[in-house]
Formats: sequence, structure tokens, C-alpha cells
Amino acid sequence: MNNKFKLIFVILFVFVLVFLGFLVFSKNNKSPNSANDLIEKTEGQIKEKFSIHSQCPQNLSGILTYPLMEPKYISALTPLGNINPPGHTSPVDHIYFATNYNDKIPLYAPADSIITNITTISQDDGTGNYVTKGYVIQYTICDGLVLDFASYTDITQTIKDEIVKQGDKDCKYGIKKPGHEGGAEGQCYFRVYIPVKSGDVIGWVQREKRVDGNGYSLPFEIWAANYNQDPPKQTNWEYYNDDRYAHIICPFDLYAGELKNQFYAKFGMWDDAAFDKDGKKTVTTDGSGYFIARNREPLCGQVDQDVVGTIQGMWFAEKPREGEAVEFEGKGLAFLHNNIDTTQGEISVGGDLIGGQAGVIFFQPKNNGILNREPSEVKADGTIYCYDASGRWGSEMKFLVQLIDDYHLKAEIQTGLCKTQEAFLKPFFYER
Repeated sequence: MNNKFKLIFVILFVFVLVFLGFLVFSKNNKSPNSANDLIEKTEGQIKEKFSIHSQCPQNLSGILTYPLMEPKYISALTPLGNINPPGHTSPVDHIYFATNYNDKIPLYAPADSIITNITTISQDDGTGNYVTKGYVIQYTICDGLVLDFASYTDITQTIKDEIVKQGDKDCKYGIKKPGHEGGAEGQCYFRVYIPVKSGDVIGWVQREKRVDGNGYSLPFEIWAANYNQDPPKQTNWEYYNDDRYAHIICPFDLYAGELKNQFYAKFGMWDDAAFDKDGKKTVTTDGSGYFIARNREPLCGQVDQDVVGTIQGMWFAEKPREGEAVEFEGKGLAFLHNNIDTTQGEISVGGDLIGGQAGVIFFQPKNNGILNREPSEVKADGTIYCYDASGRWGSEMKFLVQLIDDYHLKAEIQTGLCKTQEAFLKPFFYER
């Protein structure tokens, strides 16, 4: 009995050892439960190897160390705050690059950073087939400081290979953007983790002629958002679906020294035109034209222009529904100053007021009276103010507005010229 007992004990002991060994092996060689598990594991390994994905310094000046595009290729940088309703009824939160260079322009990583997202941009060729037209690259410079560059005409094969590994996981097609040329757009989104060094070649861009043949498109755009800073307190951000909009900063303030000065000298607009002997402008194709500089600080422009207690800034017909932007539905209205000539006033009309027709009313602000009054001086005083809109939608048109309180106003577009006293017929109501 003792020998049998010992034999059974040995067998059980061996069995337990084998079983425990199997559990340890399984744990160490277990496949990830999902793609997210794999991403997190990979990111953890890479973060241990690369120390650049870290907390941002308090002073961000000079954190970008290499030109994302050499200044010699840039004819103008469009300051923040450009408008083009209905797609851009509110001030634009990104900077456009204009160039009169026709060949490929190399693009570089502006700092030691991580490429964290890539979006492929495609366009319907008219047959339902989507052809890749460009790439949007997102750089995380440090935790909370993010740059988005759009659109690379092409990117390096190494970065393309990272996209191919993932496949088309999250794509949207049939996207139509008011004011944008060409057919419907497609977008595919890829979360990646690609460390890059300052000055690494990432891809290139090349300008293209507009579909209507009238000059060239602006070939490149850049957003910079600092999620470590609080959004401006004068604005109700519940009216914006884009969280990035509330954290926008000037990307070129992230440079320092002579490199920053070179970029800052480009803020303004490039007009691809020349004047003939009779003073008429004609679009040119030989690169000739002229530069018009922005005439006020901050030279980089301004996105949020709301002034509480006045009509100055952005207004909405309603709060946006989940995943939708009010301005793309023609329900936005803004009283602004031009992003190049800041002495010029602008009323950005999304479309509600004039039967779905969007447009911009330009005016020279006055500091007294009810005609073309400076928007930051229009208050809730019971007065209906009038802006001359002649030539925008007809030979004699006018725009009427009355501020009700800090958060509500009435507006209407009527035929005729401005008078000393005005009255609404069927006004629209806006809020913010």
C-alpha cells in the first residue's frame, strides 16, 4: 500500500507541475484580445524606447526646430480667420500656404515627434471609384500639443507601409463640402505610432490648377492645437462640434529666432494676377503677381472674435446636432474683421437669410450712427442697425440687425438702401 500511495503521489505531483507550466506558457504567449490590445502593447514598447512623447514645456517657443516647408517655396501664409461661407462661415482655424512654385515641394517633420494619425483623402472620379488624392498627417509634439498637416500630395513608402499593415478599418465616403471643388470626398482614418526626427522627409506637395481654370488652389494647410490651455471664456463652445477649434493656436509661434521671422514675413495674401496698362487685373500663369501683408497684430490672425455684449463674432440659428456642424447647414452668421485688411468689416452669411445663398458682405466700419457701424460697438440699445449689402445679391440690398441681449439677436436681408430708421419684416433669430 505504501508503494502504491507513493506512486500515485508522484503521478499527481508531475501532473500538477505540467498543468502549472501550461498556464504560465499560455499567459506569456496569449494573443491580444483585440487590435486595441495590440496597439497599446506596441505603443508601450515604443514609448519605452523613445522618450520624446512627453509632457510639454511651459514655454512652447522653439519647440519646432525644422521648417515643415522651406520658406523659399512660400509666397504667402493666409492668416487665421479667413472666411468662405457656407463651408467656412466661422473664421477658419487653419493656415493656408500659397506658392507660385510648380514642381514638387518637399515636406519635413518639424520636430522630434510621433505621427499619431493618418487620414487618406480620396475623390470620386465620377464613376463611384474613389482615387487617393492626398494624405493628412497628425503629429503629436508632446502630450496635448498636436499639429495636423493637410494635404500631402504623397508620402514616403515607409509611412505608406504602416497604413497598409492596418487595412481600411474606418472609412467614410460621399462626403460633400460646400465651397469645395470636385466630386464627393472619401476619408479613411488610421491610428498609428510612428516616431520621426526633426527634419525627416515625410512627403511632398504640389499645387494644382483650379477646376474653373482661374488660378491655382492653395496646396497646403496646417492646424495647431494646444489642449493644455483653457479655451477662451467669452465663447460658448457648446455651439461647436469641433473640440480642436477651441484650442487653436498659431503654429508658427512654436518656432523661434530667424526661422520664425522668415515665416512671419509671409503672413498676408498672394494675388495670382497682374495689372495691365489700363489697370485691369488678369490671372497669370508665369508666377507673377503680388503680395499683400496683413496690417495688424497678431500677424498670424485670430480665430475666436466674439466680444460679449456686442454683435461682434459668431452666431448660430441653433445648437448643432451630434456629428453635424451648423455652419455647413447654412445656419451660421458672423460679424468679423477681414484677416488681411483688418480695417475692413465683414458679415459672413451662411445662407438662412437669403434663401440658402451664402456670401460675404464687405463694409467700412463707422464709429457713429446706424449705417455700417463697427460690430464691437453695436449693443443691446433697442436700435436696428443697417449695413449696405448692394451688389452682393442684387443692386440694392441691405442687412438689418438688432442685438436683443448678450446671447440673442435678430437679423434680416431686405431689398432697398439703408434709411435713417429701419423696421423688420420677417427677421431670423440667432443665439450664442
